Amino acid sequence: MKTFAALVKREVLDGKNGYIRVPLILTGITLVLLILSTLGVGNISYSNGMEQESIHNFGDIMKLAADGDLSEMSPAIALLYWATTALTWVAFPFVIFFSLLGALYEERRDRSILFWKSMPVADWQEVSAKFFTPLILAPAAFLAVVIAAQLFTALYLSILMMFQSGPVLDLWPVGLMIRSWFTFFAHYLLWMIWALPILAWLLFVSSFARRMPFLWAILVPIVLIVVESMFLRTHVIANWIGMHLGGWQEAAFGNGDYHIQGPGDVMNAILGEVQMDGLTYTLANGQFWLGLVITAGFILGAIAMRKRAI
Repeated sequence: MKTFAALVKREVLDGKNGYIRVPLILTGITLVLLILSTLGVGNISYSNGMEQESIHNFGDIMKLAADGDLSEMSPAIALLYWATTALTWVAFPFVIFFSLLGALYEERRDRSILFWKSMPVADWQEVSAKFFTPLILAPAAFLAVVIAAQLFTALYLSILMMFQSGPVLDLWPVGLMIRSWFTFFAHYLLWMIWALPILAWLLFVSSFARRMPFLWAILVPIVLIVVESMFLRTHVIANWIGMHLGGWQEAAFGNGDYHIQGPGDVMNAILGEVQMDGLTYTLANGQFWLGLVITAGFILGAIAMRKRAI
């Protein structure tokens, strides 16, 4: 266990640019834009019945919202915090993709594999650490940065409300915020176990490609899809890949009648029945279990290729 922990620590240090600096930079850009956008919204006029009202700052917006349906206020604020950190998540799939694609390729390219092979560490431990780190610790790092950003946003807006006479307490739907953090990570884990065969394929490509692993990872599936379509007139491979990259969500959630009419309904769907629907669908789906078998094959292949690497 200590050996594996040391390998994971090494992977985190090697990938700190993608795992730590990228989310920090993107979140910092978002927070700067947020601060600039709330310094003043100008003078916005609107009709309130027979009267003409004006909005001068963010405090006026919050007071106007508080005069509406209070049951929608907390979910709307919680969703707002997630929206303000959306830019951070744009980079996340790219970090995962290139981390796995370079995991075993880079150590062969720079010949550092010779040093690591001289260490008393089994190949399966090395491969497991390189597979585990971007899939579990990277999203955890991204989520930690996002949580810090959401708390900073809530604190900043609260200070702003104190000066603009807005409703400060409405900016702290703590219960919804905490539940959304745990739910997000749970939904990511559900997506991740569906995508395991695709992710394991990237690691396998990294283990054997002598150059341009990106082209190997992309072109091989494309060629297979084209050949199948031309000669068999079917789309099994394309549908299978699409299913594991996220298509399962449409099948799992598409038939649900969630009655989305406002922020409260969105939050209830995200935090409640949607997750259970996804888990139930996953455990009962044969494609999911087949994907796990294929994942094991790719990982075993990556271990075998690393044993043979010089």
